[in-house]
Amino acid sequence: MKINNSVQNIKSPIVKGTEKRNEKEEVKDSAVITLQKETNENQIDNLKKMKEAIEKGVNALQEGAEITSEYLDNSPKADGTLTGALQFFKTIRAFPRFIYPSLIGMNSQEREAVLSVLDGLPLKDVGAVKSITMANSLPGGSGGAGPVPFSPFVLLSRDSVGSNVEWLKEVATHEIGHAKDYETGLFGLPKLFSESSKSPWGKPPYITSYAETGPGWYPAEWDDFAESFAYYHRNPQELKAKCPEKFARMEELEKSGSFQGLIDNDAFRETGKLMGSIMEKVPYLQNGLAMISFIGGIAQAFKGLGEMRRGEKTGNEKLKMNATMNFAAGACFASKLFCIPGMAIEGAKSELNRSIDKKEITAEQANAVVQATVGVIAGPVGKAINWVIAKLPWNKLYEINDSTIENLTGQIAEYKLDFINALKDKEVTKKELKKILTKMEFTSDEIDLVKEHADKPKGIKVDPAAYKITDSTIENIKDKFPENKMDILNSISDRELTEKELNKILDKLDFDRGEIALIKAFAEAIEKDVTEAQNSNTGSVKRAASVGIGGAAGAVAGGFVGPYLGVLAGFAIGGPIGGVVGLIAGALAGFKTGSYLGGRAGNLVGKGLEKLIEGEVNGNNDKDKPL
Repeated sequence: MKINNSVQNIKSPIVKGTEKRNEKEEVKDSAVITLQKETNENQIDNLKKMKEAIEKGVNALQEGAEITSEYLDNSPKADGTLTGALQFFKTIRAFPRFIYPSLIGMNSQEREAVLSVLDGLPLKDVGAVKSITMANSLPGGSGGAGPVPFSPFVLLSRDSVGSNVEWLKEVATHEIGHAKDYETGLFGLPKLFSESSKSPWGKPPYITSYAETGPGWYPAEWDDFAESFAYYHRNPQELKAKCPEKFARMEELEKSGSFQGLIDNDAFRETGKLMGSIMEKVPYLQNGLAMISFIGGIAQAFKGLGEMRRGEKTGNEKLKMNATMNFAAGACFASKLFCIPGMAIEGAKSELNRSIDKKEITAEQANAVVQATVGVIAGPVGKAINWVIAKLPWNKLYEINDSTIENLTGQIAEYKLDFINALKDKEVTKKELKKILTKMEFTSDEIDLVKEHADKPKGIKVDPAAYKITDSTIENIKDKFPENKMDILNSISDRELTEKELNKILDKLDFDRGEIALIKAFAEAIEKDVTEAQNSNTGSVKRAASVGIGGAAGAVAGGFVGPYLGVLAGFAIGGPIGGVVGLIAGALAGFKTGSYLGGRAGNLVGKGLEKLIEGEVNGNNDKDKPL
């Protein structure tokens, strides 16, 4: 936060308000203590209601995720479109920043002043903030910066800056400095290894008194960095004279890399300005879009975790490989600091899968390479996270056994006990058990009773490779479905169906989610050895490594060259609008083309290595033959 120089020594109203709130909280706390005995029962009821509400919310979220996943599985076009869109955002995330922030709520004079500040900064700093909003007033300051992951924003106060253009420029530069600091932190958050948490920030000498103290309600080193950033760009000689160590550190930070310097030109700046102004039409759209790569990364990492569990149970080497790479790439994109390694992993994954499908290498060879590289870190971390997930309440496993039946005898009706007996030795999650028993008309008290006496195995449930509806399935559920639905189930009996296929069939025939869960509970679980038998002469670990390296290098190269050439070519043809079109086309085509060409080149190199080694072996064998 930046406080007007004229009021720097006045205690911030926000701090005063906090003190008042703390006094009230103390009074409130003492009142709670005196009433504790009287309200104990009400508190227990409230906690129980809160727990139920949280569980309902989590269940709704999981069901929504499942529905979305099933829809994408059943709609290849939608899945392809979404995958392409996410890949575009990931590519842009890894590409050096050049899109100008959206300027919201500003008049022409304010807009001109802020644009002049942005034009004077290195292009990599311009993209550090996603939106700059002019508010009529801000409590206790002239500006503020919000550390939202991937999407920092700046607020400016019209009442504070007034018509003083130079003060507006100083405040804007200071707040952009905060955003610059935030982006150096893990997940784009301050204090998580951000620049201001390191030396020399927070130590004397200070460029201003405000750099030493800040407003007082967050770490002062944040403002030490922001003030030094502002002076470095607006009065560098004074910073160099008063704080030489901080000037040297800022000079090092503000150096543009070779590629960053290459894009700091009119084509990228004008294209970036247009993109920022287009997104101004929907306030904070740019902030929302900037979150997509973060959300997409989290989703990809969780997908990888699920695949890890399945791969461990089935032994599917290809699934294990994809699981490790999805988890690693997703974590890289979500972290914000490792987008380029994330892109490299994506490219390697794409080309290893291509080579496996073309039978140039085996899944075992590809997975061996992945586990020896990416998997060294991703594998153990993923397993640790899966262990934590297994401990979450909604993932708790229940299994009906003889002890369960014995304990429930006499406590529930005999016909319901027969149904429980039919569920014996089946592992179901807490959510699945509730769905199944609710469908079978168990009351909530009876469901709680079953859960109380059911065995609780450790670990997390892994779905089988396929399901088969058998005569036993039909017999167990015949009283719970109308005749027309039983006819449907009879028509697909004795067929091995994957979970995706079974869900698709039943969903199209108007079976609800509770009915589908019930059918799966009584269907026969089929486990398969899904690792394909491959020719022992197929590929080698060396060729798999070459394909992976080629795909990774090609993806990174294409992810940079594609957007770069796209913007330059588009801008030359159609100005800023052409630059936007070229960026989109270059980002989409660059990654795919780069990873493909790199993977194919890696395959050829791997083949050459195989022949070279084979030739050496044959040559040695010939030497050993008697004359």
